[in-house]
Amino acid sequence: MKKNDYLLSVTELKNILKKQSREEIIELLLDSYKASIQIKEYITAKYGENDKINQILETYKNKIHDVFFPKSMRGQFKIGEAKKVVNCFKKLCSDEKLVIDIMLYYVEMGVEFTNKYGDINESFYNNVESMYESIVNSINEHNNSEIFGILRKRLKAIVDDTSGIGWGFHDNLSSLYFEIIWIDVKDIDYDENELKQIKEYITERLKQRNNLLDSDKKMDIINTISEIINVDKVFLSKMDAQFRDYSNDDENDFISNKTSYSMELIELILWQKYCYEMDNDYWEYGEGKCSKCGSSELYIKEVLNGNFEDQVICKMCGTEFIRE
Repeated sequence: MKKNDYLLSVTELKNILKKQSREEIIELLLDSYKASIQIKEYITAKYGENDKINQILETYKNKIHDVFFPKSMRGQFKIGEAKKVVNCFKKLCSDEKLVIDIMLYYVEMGVEFTNKYGDINESFYNNVESMYESIVNSINEHNNSEIFGILRKRLKAIVDDTSGIGWGFHDNLSSLYFEIIWIDVKDIDYDENELKQIKEYITERLKQRNNLLDSDKKMDIINTISEIINVDKVFLSKMDAQFRDYSNDDENDFISNKTSYSMELIELILWQKYCYEMDNDYWEYGEGKCSKCGSSELYIKEVLNGNFEDQVICKMCGTEFIRE
């Protein structure tokens, strides 16, 4: 006999119910409600007020907590038991926000567990990462940023709280975090003072230009610069977290898709950012030595009055280094 073969099929039950009166069906439903806690939870989740549904959520969160942190540690820890609780809640509740909430709680408990008890094993980390990936996918499938807005601090805290954990756990969670399509600059770590200086630098340079496109002259230049630089910071943080190589075209396309600004304007502003970096010796040239003084302190610098051109200059004597 196959599993559950002794039970009525859905079709058989449907045919039986069709023959029952309204009163008989109500009586059957009430008897079922009294007989099973699972049915009570299911009906409450479907028809109850929000406070009742939230109580069910908290009950299931407590069950997950008890798997990770039981009152007695005599039994063997099985992360699969916590996953079963999540799956049971999914069957009860159709509210996407609450389902993602309990999935996120599962991940939070996993992070707290490994921070408390130390290095676990690959299977444990794979399970937690898989749940986090499911959360990211669910958030991205939503047609707006509402769910992300509610959970953004918790999603980032998970990444922050795993710093230094092995098995690639932190790196994988960080990479998944940056797959969230709703992330903006306030959701990442960055030097706020430096970003402010970059924006001010670009603003001053563009104010001195007389050849901005006519369509761009009416723009609020300060806000435009801020938006493009913020999105660029998100892009660079994503590439760094995911250890990905990228081209200028990749960078420009990402910004264009997020902001809808023209490629010409994006390239212009990113060039100004590059000039800021060159002015502040961000770009050291590590191939060769100065032909005049022999110094290896060579830096890429802007060609003054040039058009999107750079050159290599010796920091010690100012001689241009000719690149091969």
